[in-house]
Amino acid sequence: MPDHRRVFLTPPWPEIYGTDPERRHGLDAALAEYERLLEAYPALGYEVVVLPKASVTERAEFVLATLAA
Repeated sequence: MPDHRRVFLTPPWPEIYGTDPERRHGLDAALAEYERLLEAYPALGYEVVVLPKASVTERAEFVLATLAA
């Protein structure tokens, strides 16, 4: 069992997704990788928590509230 078993994932959001020299793959590849991670992490003993589609402040508050629970 991992030491820190909770993993926060942010889905690729089409509204803000972009490519640049460091992120060369497109949205389809990002969505496929996200789906693989959703399956792989639990199989490795992690609890996946998907971040809500919200502002940065709201997501930060969500992470802090989740960690405090």
